[in-house]
Amino acid sequence: MKKGMVFFLLSLFIMALAACGSLTEESGENGDSEQSSGETKEETDSAEADEETSEAEGSSKEAETTIRLGSHLPPSHSVIAVTEEFKDIVESESDGRIAVEIHPSGELGGQSELIQSLQVGSLEMTINDAGVLSNFAPKVGVLDMPYTFSSYEHVHNVLDSSVAETLEAELAEADIKSIGWVDSAFRDLLINEEISGIEDVDGMSLRVPDAPQYSRTVESWGASATSIPWGDLYNSLETGVADGFEGSAESIYSDGLHEVVEYRVPTEHIFTVLSLNISQQFFNELPAEDQTLIEEAGREAALFGRELAMERDEEYKGQLEEEGLQTLEVDKKPFQEAAMEFVNSYAEEEGLTDLLEQINELE
Repeated sequence: MKKGMVFFLLSLFIMALAACGSLTEESGENGDSEQSSGETKEETDSAEADEETSEAEGSSKEAETTIRLGSHLPPSHSVIAVTEEFKDIVESESDGRIAVEIHPSGELGGQSELIQSLQVGSLEMTINDAGVLSNFAPKVGVLDMPYTFSSYEHVHNVLDSSVAETLEAELAEADIKSIGWVDSAFRDLLINEEISGIEDVDGMSLRVPDAPQYSRTVESWGASATSIPWGDLYNSLETGVADGFEGSAESIYSDGLHEVVEYRVPTEHIFTVLSLNISQQFFNELPAEDQTLIEEAGREAALFGRELAMERDEEYKGQLEEEGLQTLEVDKKPFQEAAMEFVNSYAEEEGLTDLLEQINELE
């Protein structure tokens, strides 16, 4: 009985072991199946992740076209703010397909160098003073003639008229396409010697941009004009190489030039207009869709700059006074009258008489 019971229990034990072995084998197969299924899930997850990455990359496209935009002005200047507005519009409207790189402070060269690079197509875009552009397209110099504009409103009336269209056609003949006329401000005389009138300017050495309108204007006052690169002006004033210069309040403050001159004389002799330019060669190679986008962005950015230029001009005049730059109020009329002889002769020389008349009618 006991032996039988032992044998029976032993048989049950052996059967139980066999059943466990069978379950273990089945469990092992199912385990392999689950492991295989796990690998498939990981592959699926990886594929989904790759797809999401691909979609993310697709939503911020790599630029197909890069536009370098060169300027002689410092990053803090309102004109650079206009170029940044242009950049934002172009990159947004193209969904990142077109990138704009802004190079301020003469990183790519001075104004004349920038324009020459634009003409040959080695640089895509620039923003330049009308006066310097007149060396390449003479009629554009009408915008930088002394005492041409009486107010910001007058400036805007002209830039929104057929006069601007005429000047754009003139630039196009020089392989420069203007896509926006940009405001800066009225320019004043900055000197280190106190004066009471135009007669005291006689004999002074004044720094001017490399443009005939500026040099001949200060020469009409009896001063001598010297063309010093803007970046070298601070040292030239500090060491006495120049007795003074002329410029807008913002340009003066932005480059700290008020530290090396004592007086501002509000002659308001020239209003600086700039043109946002694109290489005609580069522009012609763009698809029609991109040409339209860039032209519209240029006009929009230029309009954005109008209010900004007026605000900055008032702001910087106040800051210049706060920091000790004295304002000398003198009779502006003799400065204007002295410049008129040059204006009339230059207009006749360059065929600008009709354009000047049109500008006067828009006042």
